[in-house]
Amino acid sequence: MTRIVFDNFDEFADSIRGIAGRFVPTARSESEWWVDVSRLGRVELQQLQIGGAATYAGDGTPNTLTLGIPMTDPKRIRIDGHALEDDSLIFLKRDQPFTFAARETTRWAGVTIHLRELGHAEMFDAEQVMATLEPGTRAQSRLEHLDRLRVLIGRLGTQDGSIGFLDPAAASAAEEDVLAAVLQTIEASSSVHERHIGRPQVPRVRVIARTLELIEAKQGQPLFIDDLCLATEVSERTLRNVFQEYFGVGPIRLLKVRQLLEIRRALLAADPEQDTVARIAASFGVWDFSLFARNYKALYGESPSTSLRQPPSPQSRETLAASWIACAARMFNHLDPDTELAADPASSSPAPTSSPA
Repeated sequence: MTRIVFDNFDEFADSIRGIAGRFVPTARSESEWWVDVSRLGRVELQQLQIGGAATYAGDGTPNTLTLGIPMTDPKRIRIDGHALEDDSLIFLKRDQPFTFAARETTRWAGVTIHLRELGHAEMFDAEQVMATLEPGTRAQSRLEHLDRLRVLIGRLGTQDGSIGFLDPAAASAAEEDVLAAVLQTIEASSSVHERHIGRPQVPRVRVIARTLELIEAKQGQPLFIDDLCLATEVSERTLRNVFQEYFGVGPIRLLKVRQLLEIRRALLAADPEQDTVARIAASFGVWDFSLFARNYKALYGESPSTSLRQPPSPQSRETLAASWIACAARMFNHLDPDTELAADPASSSPAPTSSPA
């Protein structure tokens, strides 16, 4: 297993097996963003570190099943708006979009199974296993099974290469050990169903879907918090709480860091001989360039002009079209359009504010 350290968030996201989506860093990175991946027959083992506060929106990939196990405090990680528990894991599969949020560095261990290659193996029948999984990303299993997987991933995917397989039979036996541990974890798992106690809850996914729709429609134009409240028909407090649950930051903060990330992607893909920082930033609705430059450096640790002068990576232009908004919208646009927002006593007259998003 070879560790690859990334300074490009899109390239980091693309390197993770079993998922397809985008990150938005919501604060300055505290640590490196790295991924370790190794192939073991029909499975891939991976360990990764998300180097700071961030939110993610994505989906599983075709013909794969990925188990993700937190290696840092799971209670500080939110999946689909809910904190994990000590015995939590996540199942990632096609057409099951999800969100991740954390306010600090997090590490994960994962196993990605290539279902088409596995087929109807005697021990692990891919179709039968997929049929037993309940809908939902979050699940809980027995701690001993999760610990077993953590040990196997750490040992078989050791970074220094101290463990190798001279005999194909040994590699096959190791693959079977991983598949057996995965099967035990799945058989002991159960989906997590949340029950809200108290007055009826505002349908959170509908609030976010409407917000994302407005953000996409107004791309490059200033947005205010009262615009978002009007579109979602909820109060500022409710809107802020919903975004904190799903993304770890309020809507205004998320919009600002998302704008900075989109500008960064454009700068890294641009030709410094043909483009300028001012022109690129202006195309994303920036008008206070000194404030923009300060915020950009605070988040990324370098000036916008430094980013522009970097040689574009092979993926810079390809990934430019795949935005976090597009990935996030996939999750929140599955709701029945006839669903009505629950009444919110404070939503009839959202407090106006002059803070632009």
